[in-house]
Amino acid sequence: MAVLLAGVGWLKWREVRATRVERQATDTVHELHSDALDRAERGDLTGAAERFEEALGATGGEDYTAELLQGLAAVHLAEGAPGRAVAVWLTAYQLQKDENGADAVPTLAAANGLAAALLTHGEREAAGDRYRDTLARCGRLLDDAHPESVAARNGVARITGEHAQAAELYERLFGPAHPDTRIARRQSAPDGPAIARLAAGDLAGARALAAAAFDSPAGLNDYAMVLREQRDLMAAYRAYERAAELSDPLDPEHLAARDGIARVMLLQGDVANATIELTAVIEACVTRHGEHHPGTAAARRNLERISAAPS
Repeated sequence: MAVLLAGVGWLKWREVRATRVERQATDTVHELHSDALDRAERGDLTGAAERFEEALGATGGEDYTAELLQGLAAVHLAEGAPGRAVAVWLTAYQLQKDENGADAVPTLAAANGLAAALLTHGEREAAGDRYRDTLARCGRLLDDAHPESVAARNGVARITGEHAQAAELYERLFGPAHPDTRIARRQSAPDGPAIARLAAGDLAGARALAAAAFDSPAGLNDYAMVLREQRDLMAAYRAYERAAELSDPLDPEHLAARDGIARVMLLQGDVANATIELTAVIEACVTRHGEHHPGTAAARRNLERISAAPS
């Protein structure tokens, strides 16, 4: 399975990450990075991994090393080599910890990425320890609604089976119709084999099963959720955008996909474009539900948290 879904959203993604393309001609690292992404889109995962390795060798320890490591880990997961992904995420986590400290948001993000790779590799005990530690650290720095808090809590639930408790918290935070609430409810009582695998922490199995549902917005949203958990953010973005394209603008799956796009952008540190996406979600909620509906209120709270939460 290629890292990216063919033919969907690539121009929009490049617009969002435009600095990578604008500097391509003058910056060897960015040229290699862009080539790695192009190769991944074509399904040349071996070539993509080689280009990511070359780019890492040319960085000289600059700021975007962590982004390149994340891309390399995503390719390894798509290749079906989670052990290699674990090794890359260990490097990324240590880099962030050394540069920013154990409680910084980039370090917590890397810790969640490492935990997901461990879980994909079948190392449940190590993954559970990492998720629990990250959730405790998120509790000291972030609120329960922060994307890294949600990711860590979801990871813990996949080890302990406490999806119903997570769903109750998300319902209080976001409302009953929010994507995080809905997916937690579905994991507490799985309605299909892919969700059952996801609930049990079998991320590799869930990814393989959900990948077959490209013609269904709900299936694409499920697939994107797994990709997001694994920090294969580009592929998650593409799947969410495809789900949005296949659904009516006022359909709940469309709103879930737009919310997912915003979440991916937040995980990439792209607050400006996440704000645009969430603003569009609010407008759609007002049209579908009305100004005072709980779903609209939850969407507004999500947008407010972007400006209030630490980056």
